[in-house]
Amino acid sequence: MGPKKFSQIVGDIGPERRARIDAIKHAAQAEAVAFNLAQLRKHRQLTQVELAKRLERAQASISAMETSQDNLLSTWRAAVEAMGGRLEMVAVFEDERIIILTGAPAAVPEPTRPNPGMSEVRGAR
Repeated sequence: MGPKKFSQIVGDIGPERRARIDAIKHAAQAEAVAFNLAQLRKHRQLTQVELAKRLERAQASISAMETSQDNLLSTWRAAVEAMGGRLEMVAVFEDERIIILTGAPAAVPEPTRPNPGMSEVRGAR
């Protein structure tokens, strides 16, 4: 007997079960890349001293940032940019994900409802 396809083993998956599976999969993916500031710094292979130099701050201030329970958005932006990245913020709704502009220009176009065929994530690139 040869190898079986997954669908042959589990049978048909109904829409409710598929929705639950997709929700669990989405949550797992989100958790897989959720870092606090210290974890992000370590993931980028930087020491507190190296990040402090890039931010022109004392190492103690990096330690304070990493242990804070409520950093400002500007603190996150500065830290991420010092690591060579760009901070993006996403509003997640049941039916869509929208990138929030964190350094919004003076004139921002009015939001529009997505067309049914539009991509799931909208916003600035």
